[in-house]
Amino acid sequence: MVVIFIGKEFKYRKFIQNNIFSSYTIDNAYFFDNVDFELEHIIKKHSKILFVANEKLYSTVSKVIATLNNDTLELKDGYLIPTKTILYEKNSFLIQHENRLINVVKVTDYIPHILFNQDTYTLHIFNYDVSSVEIFIKPIFESFKIDYVVYENEGGWCEVKFEKFSDTLFNQLKGFIPNLLLSNNIFEYIKEELEKRQEKITFAESCTGGLLASYMTKISGSSEIFDGSVITYSNKIKSEWLGVDERALGKFGAVSEETVQQMLLGVLEISNSDYAIAVSGIAGPSGGSEAKPVGTVYIGVGNKEGKFAIEMLHLNGNREEIQYQTMMHSIRLFIKFFKFL
Repeated sequence: MVVIFIGKEFKYRKFIQNNIFSSYTIDNAYFFDNVDFELEHIIKKHSKILFVANEKLYSTVSKVIATLNNDTLELKDGYLIPTKTILYEKNSFLIQHENRLINVVKVTDYIPHILFNQDTYTLHIFNYDVSSVEIFIKPIFESFKIDYVVYENEGGWCEVKFEKFSDTLFNQLKGFIPNLLLSNNIFEYIKEELEKRQEKITFAESCTGGLLASYMTKISGSSEIFDGSVITYSNKIKSEWLGVDERALGKFGAVSEETVQQMLLGVLEISNSDYAIAVSGIAGPSGGSEAKPVGTVYIGVGNKEGKFAIEMLHLNGNREEIQYQTMMHSIRLFIKFFKFL
């Protein structure tokens, strides 16, 4: 879930922020003084969005969400909300837009009820696109009379969100899509799988600046499978800490397949881990060139047996979005290459 705060004048803003962040799993947060043209772009990037608006801008945000959904506002029980609203309470409404859920709340001196159902389940599907997944799962979910949302996440694999779970449902789904992964947190899944195998993972991060480590260490007990991440931002540190060849850096550059492979080799050696992920790229807004524009990223995974996989990506978005996409794509590559399914 992402949170978008709208409004310059917020009473108890710090309290509201801390309360939401401590009660929900937040992937990202955005702050705008006014309704901004970037909102639609952000909405398209996420599947579950919470808008927290102050009293002054709540109506404007509601109109924007209704318009985005080809909808209008109507008065229901004294509250002005979109006609396609799924759920609503005082100062809070929930609406579905394409493959995403949007909850808009008006905050005055208290936090209204957030209408996302926390008892949701997430299926991760790595080998099919959204349209193929729909063909497989739609008849099954319809037979169980269970609503679902399917979308491609920031890492390039499909996620299916739904609220009712049964072993029968899961087994039927696995009959059509064998490599299903069921987990509400992909990092928790990696932690649990590595723990079963009594193996460890480490990271070598450049453009993500420790984002991978941050997400991994949010998981309780991650110290069992994770010793640390080496953040090698400059070429000098890449060379001195990870042993990346200065000649390779000069010839190919920090953002290259050669550099990322050497980062993997270096971090596996100094950590003595079983697996490693390495990333290097240009997150922007500056630093790009004609040959390597902003959004050019190399991700790599490797293990102590000497198996490696490296991909080059061309990502879009602002700096924060490119960093997040880089992290998620590296997780996709790790899970698929080492068959953690």
